[in-house]
Amino acid sequence: MTRRADYTVAGVAAGAVMVGLSWHPGSANPAVPAGRVTMVVVVLVLAVLPWVARPVFGPVADKRAVRVVRAAGYVAVYCFVLVMAGLSRFAGSRFDHFQAFDQRNWEADMRSGAVVSAVVIVVTIGGYAAAILIATARRTRVMPAQLTAGAGFGAGAAAITYALMPLGNRLHLANGWLAAGYTIVLFAVLPAGFWAAGRLGGNLGGLYAGGAAALVLSVLTIGTMLAFPGHVDLIWANPDPNVAHSTPFEVRMSVGDTAIKYQLGLFVLPLVGIVIGALGWSATTQRKPAPAVSQPV
Repeated sequence: MTRRADYTVAGVAAGAVMVGLSWHPGSANPAVPAGRVTMVVVVLVLAVLPWVARPVFGPVADKRAVRVVRAAGYVAVYCFVLVMAGLSRFAGSRFDHFQAFDQRNWEADMRSGAVVSAVVIVVTIGGYAAAILIATARRTRVMPAQLTAGAGFGAGAAAITYALMPLGNRLHLANGWLAAGYTIVLFAVLPAGFWAAGRLGGNLGGLYAGGAAALVLSVLTIGTMLAFPGHVDLIWANPDPNVAHSTPFEVRMSVGDTAIKYQLGLFVLPLVGIVIGALGWSATTQRKPAPAVSQPV
C-alpha cells in the first residue's frame, strides 16, 4: 500500500510539471483552456487507474519480466504525455496572436476542435495505461512470453525506425541505390518486429508489439522534433520566392502536422500488429511437423 501511494505521489508530481508545461500563460489561442483541462484530466486518470485496476484484475504478476514491462510501459505513457504537452505548447503558440478574417467563426472552430481532441487524447492515453495494467495483472493470465516478446520486439523495431527517421521525415540521400536500400529497410523494420513477436506470441504478441512500437516511436520522434524544430522538413511554406521561409509560423505548423502521423500510429500500429502477428503465428505452427500416430499391430 505504501509503495503504491509513493508511486501515486510521484505520478501526480510528474503530472503537475506537465500541466505547468502545457498551461501556456498569456496565450490568446482559444483552444488553450480546453488543452489545460485535458492535461489535468489525463494526469488524474493516470494517477487513479492503478487503484481502480487492482481490485478487479489483481496486483502485478509475480514474474520479474512482467514487472519490468509494467514499469517501463507506464513510464513510456508519462513520457508521451510530456512530449504531447511540449508539442501543444510549441505548435499551438503559432495561434497566440492570430487574427482571422472571420475571427468569431475561427475561434468557435478552434474551441470545438479542441474539445474533440481532448476526448481523443484522454481516451487514447487512458486506454494505453489501462491496457498496460491489465496485461501485466495477475488475474489476466497473459503468458509472459507473449508480453515480453511483444514489448521487446515492438520497442526494438521502433528504436531502429527512429534511428532511420529521427525527425519524422525520410532522410534525403543523393545516391539512388543507397536511397532505395534505405527505403526498403525503413518500411520493413516494423513489420519484421511484429512478425517476430507473432511467431512467439501470436496475435496478442503482435498487439503488444504494435502498441509498444507506437508509444516508443511517438515519444522519441516527437521529442526529437521539439528539440530540433528547425531541422524538420517544412510542410507548409509560402510559395512566394520573395518571402522569407522557415518563419516561426511555418516551422511550428510543420512540426505539428508531422507529429500527426505518429499520433495516428497509436491507433493503427496495434491493429497492424494483430494481423501480422497472427500471420507469423500461423506460419510457425504450419511448419511444425504433426505428431506421429502409432499404428496398431
